[in-house]
Amino acid sequence: MIKKSIFILMLALFSFSLMPQSAQAGPILTQELLIEDPTGPIPIGWLSIDLDDIVAGEVMQWNTFTLFGFDIGTSFGFFADYDPSNLAAGFTFLSFDVNDVTDTFAFQGFWDIDFAPGFIDVFTADDGDLLISESLVLGPASLVSEPATAFLFLMAAGGLLLRRRRS
Repeated sequence: MIKKSIFILMLALFSFSLMPQSAQAGPILTQELLIEDPTGPIPIGWLSIDLDDIVAGEVMQWNTFTLFGFDIGTSFGFFADYDPSNLAAGFTFLSFDVNDVTDTFAFQGFWDIDFAPGFIDVFTADDGDLLISESLVLGPASLVSEPATAFLFLMAAGGLLLRRRRS
């Protein structure tokens, strides 16, 4: 019985090691971007980064970046920072000068944990007319662990259930 359980567990671990890793194999840090309003914060987008691609907490690329329903494509300047010892706190600094993928709108923004709130400006991409200028704040951060870790825990739970069922 024990030999069979160990065999099943070893087989699961071996098959896990042979599984191809996805492009987003690391933990993903996601934070909501909001604008301040007298009635309360209004969500305007999301910023997600893969922590496996980051060195020393300095972020110079993103996985997903949306503003006002537009996916961000072109970057003329992007930098974010976070505290690796406190991932739940999210970003500590954010600065961007980007366009959406359709090159219809340009977005400029800045936020620093020590000088919050920041700002976000929205321009037309072709002639640079200012459309919106608002105070930028960041919502709560969320951290999604590696998919492989979740799979490993799922396999371990399945093994425990099989063992309990046979007892």
